[in-house]
Amino acid sequence: MIKKEKKFIIAMIVLAVVVLGAIWYLKVGYLLKKPEMPEANIAIQAQMVDGGAISLRNADYTENQIKVGYEVRGFSLEEYNIACELYHDGHLISTSGSTGGGLIELDEKHYYFIGYENITEMNLPESIHLNVEIKVIPKILEKNR
Repeated sequence: MIKKEKKFIIAMIVLAVVVLGAIWYLKVGYLLKKPEMPEANIAIQAQMVDGGAISLRNADYTENQIKVGYEVRGFSLEEYNIACELYHDGHLISTSGSTGGGLIELDEKHYYFIGYENITEMNLPESIHLNVEIKVIPKILEKNR
């Protein structure tokens, strides 16, 4: 009878570990997963830069923020910094250096820029003519400044 009790206790411990592991994964592990770049919602616009390419893939605008998503290919971000500027009808409305959102890395190739600091202070219309300027700056040039 003692062997059966030991087996039952071991089975309960194993079951508890499995259940707790599943709960942890669903509650914590899911939250640790990085967000993924959504499917392109605009015509993809690519620009070649130093043998690599930057492709603008997404743009979303609400009354409080603008999100742009882009893909980086062919060069290392260890060697380059990226700055993003948003313009409405030729007027600068947000930059990656002036917003709290800034550049957000989704994975090693996909990034989002969320501009909202200047945007919340402006009275932009419901629909805007958005121009996005993405600058690739070699880190060597920044060190020499």
